[in-house]
Amino acid sequence: MANYVPFARSNYFAVKDRPAFEQFCQKFGLELIESDEEDQKGLVGFLCYEESGIPNVYYDEQGESFDVDFDAELATHLQDGHVAVCVEIGYEKMRYLVGYAFAVNAKGETVSVNLDEIYERAKTLGEKVTVAAY
Repeated sequence: MANYVPFARSNYFAVKDRPAFEQFCQKFGLELIESDEEDQKGLVGFLCYEESGIPNVYYDEQGESFDVDFDAELATHLQDGHVAVCVEIGYEKMRYLVGYAFAVNAKGETVSVNLDEIYERAKTLGEKVTVAAY
């Protein structure tokens, strides 16, 4: 049996309240990162090494789990005009390779893309399209 191994990260963006965003990162086990580019000073983001990728649950001090809308929670931290882009890639041996990304703004509006969308697009090129798995 193989385990799913994900890696995820965000771009850099401005947040309303840095200490509150630091707590958000701690809540979800995210590594807070800060841009060192001159034109992006003060912008923050995160890296995610958790086994499930972009979080959809968090655990309280007693170990109880709670479902969350990660996109919506992230949106509450963004300054107006800033967009957080989160990209996740992962694999389970070489049976499955996955990729997913979403973007969210301070209003909670989102867009997303999934690598599996290629199969529908590929059908415009020909009838015989198999899945890149197993």
